[in-house]
Amino acid sequence: MNRAADKDPGQALEKQLRRNRMLDEQLRGESFNRAALERVQEWQRKRLASTYADLYQNHRYRAACSFFLDEIYGGLDFDARNRQLERVAPVMQRLLPDYMVLAVAEALGLQAMSLEFDCQLARLLENEPVIDQPRYAEAYRRQGDFEGRRYQIELIRHLGQALDDVVHRPGVKRLVSMMRFPARAAGFGALQDFLEQGLSAFATMDGAEEFLDTIERRETRGIEAIASGEDRPFEDDFSRNALPGSD
Repeated sequence: MNRAADKDPGQALEKQLRRNRMLDEQLRGESFNRAALERVQEWQRKRLASTYADLYQNHRYRAACSFFLDEIYGGLDFDARNRQLERVAPVMQRLLPDYMVLAVAEALGLQAMSLEFDCQLARLLENEPVIDQPRYAEAYRRQGDFEGRRYQIELIRHLGQALDDVVHRPGVKRLVSMMRFPARAAGFGALQDFLEQGLSAFATMDGAEEFLDTIERRETRGIEAIASGEDRPFEDDFSRNALPGSD
């Protein structure tokens, strides 16, 4: 993976903050169908919860599942955290080690990519009476960016590896704990929660390779199934979870 941005974590963070700000402005535009986006995201969250139910039921992986689902792929509620990040970014770059700044930047990049794909699917599915596996797969094929989807999986894996590395660095847990009171007092509670939940999730796992291998394998299998023309690409009981339209 080309990671030229690693040379300057501060620039990487600022780039992803700008990307998320521009995306948020698009979502707030009068012409954007937010209800369609919310419907797509609800369906996908249920699909992910079903696909990874076994990991969620495993105490070792439960916190990491919740972190990715709620903090990285959680819908439309990231604006407060992103605005806090914009305000505190210069301080983060001075006080936090480069590897932590870069991990936050990568999380923002994955968040933005996931939301961009969701917006595209929402436009393709907004007039469908329900969202189910066949309609979702067809919209996915019409959206057509399979290379981008594979790269999204790479980003998930790389972010997971980065967080797994961060939690094993000396002094990280103490540093984040020391930030708790001043961060909340300064109005950066959402950002502090994000950092604490991510680090806690990966510390609990005590090694992320099996977790990340499982995600990579299952999501890649779904992508390839859709690309090959399958109408039911997800091998679970999720096909029962069709969501009605807004009509």
